[in-house]
Amino acid sequence: MASLSVGVACVLLVLCMVVPSLAAVYTVGDTSGWTTGIDYSTWTQGKTFKVGDTLVFKYPTFHTVDEVSSSDYSTCTVGNAIRSDNSGSTTVTLKAAGTHYFICGVVGHSQQQEQQRQQTQIFHILHRIVPHLRLIS
Repeated sequence: MASLSVGVACVLLVLCMVVPSLAAVYTVGDTSGWTTGIDYSTWTQGKTFKVGDTLVFKYPTFHTVDEVSSSDYSTCTVGNAIRSDNSGSTTVTLKAAGTHYFICGVVGHSQQQEQQRQQTQIFHILHRIVPHLRLIS
């Protein structure tokens, strides 16, 4: 009985080490980074973002990475960010399932996106995030 408990504990320990290692790291926009003229909707196609994955935003420091609400995204409202960074290298670990919205918080950049929405051009990325080992239909 004691050996069974030790065996179960070992299996649980291994699972605890393996599951976090399944997390992926995505560089937003790949080699182009977080900038103007990139179709981020195309970039997300074929990717399944999961809780625990990491998004890395690389960009010139005259841009920002702002996570915003759905309504702020829809209206290109800046200044109400859930979180914001302008370091040039922003890392976001996806901690919750759902849709996450990112824009550049520089005044005028999100408005440019609104003008070019047909091309899905500037500073946004929509993430469908699911827990590890859960299938999406």
